[in-house]
Amino acid sequence: MDTHDAIARRTSTRVFKPEPVPRYQIERLIAAAVRAPNHKLTEPWRFAVLTGASLQRYAEIRRAHRATRFANPNDPQAVKAIEKTFREHVETPAFVVVMCAVAEDPVRREEDYGATMMAIENLMIAAAADGLGTYLRTGGILERPDVKALATVPEGYRIVGIVSLGHPARDEEPKRRTSAAELTTWLD
Repeated sequence: MDTHDAIARRTSTRVFKPEPVPRYQIERLIAAAVRAPNHKLTEPWRFAVLTGASLQRYAEIRRAHRATRFANPNDPQAVKAIEKTFREHVETPAFVVVMCAVAEDPVRREEDYGATMMAIENLMIAAAADGLGTYLRTGGILERPDVKALATVPEGYRIVGIVSLGHPARDEEPKRRTSAAELTTWLD
């Protein structure tokens, strides 16, 4: 599959087959990630891969985090949503936690963050090219101390995304996007 096809095919996958993703394949995806461009070759990224017991613990943390979103987490609708979140996570074959160095200089901090997000995109496109599905998770979960501890986030780093990874359980069509022509201005 060529690069353009992999980009066009990539979509957010939430439901995976129970089949594990081999370690060598995840290593290959991370090798693609670290090829992302970054100013002054700071290589600001770090990765932690959650499988097995660490993945189970992460799913439990996600369950607890989801419960905080409800006024009454014991309400039947809340219980259903909380358990759906847990199942969605515990049935995912692997998660790649992506961290970024937090530079003191604000310009460097922005450049490093941008580079780390490009590393995530490289990983996700490489996964699509390999027939794997991914889903990028961001938001408040990244700031939880228990998630940081689980991922062994080094001092001076922060989590910028957690990528779900596995074999898609079903074929999903990429969502419709605004055409590039509508979003582009050509200046002579």
